[in-house]
Amino acid sequence: MALIELQNITKYYEMGTQVVKALDGISAQVKANEYLAFIGSSGSGKSTMLNILGCLDKPTSGRYLLNQKNVEGLDQNELSEIRNLEIGFIFQSFNLLPRANALGNVMQPLIYRGLTLKERRQKAEDALLRVGLSDRMDHLPNQLSGGQRQRVAIARALVTEPSILLADEPTGNLDSKTSVEIMQLFDELHQEGHTLIVVTHEDEIAAHCDRVIEMRDGKIASDMAQQGVTA
Repeated sequence: MALIELQNITKYYEMGTQVVKALDGISAQVKANEYLAFIGSSGSGKSTMLNILGCLDKPTSGRYLLNQKNVEGLDQNELSEIRNLEIGFIFQSFNLLPRANALGNVMQPLIYRGLTLKERRQKAEDALLRVGLSDRMDHLPNQLSGGQRQRVAIARALVTEPSILLADEPTGNLDSKTSVEIMQLFDELHQEGHTLIVVTHEDEIAAHCDRVIEMRDGKIASDMAQQGVTA
């Protein structure tokens, strides 16, 4: 059974007298525990796809089923709840709270879960331990390296136990050595059973994934299984 089902998804934008077809009839399925990359050049539609998958934007037409729930008809409050319950976001720019330490950043998504402070703290500590930052819990973002900040962001995405980890150019702000380390962590998370969707323009990042969907001009140009690279 598909975790995600996209049925003829379109996303159109009006720019003056022109209509830009950012997504033009996308149909695809994603199963639980898939390790999938959406790849394409600038303007291919992959960023719009990320926004649709992450319930940050709504399609112009088509159906988006997440865990068999039809999400494109939900209002903003319902979409916010879906994001909090189902989706763990990992951004290129980390999106950490600058005045909160690593532990506080990872605890933040749990505020709306009705958990006690002790429960939130324990879950956040466990998530930071998982990404190798148990000795950096009290550090502020500006006291951490780029790779450490991305690990905090990954821990924050993991802490809510989401159905999907959705990563937007997750190594875009990292050097090559740190990028390799972060992708090794992604490989491990996939082996542990997590569903990962990575949006990237880099072939080296997509090579880690078991399936690659290439976007071009708002359409799926190819959808290929491959042997993921694990280290």
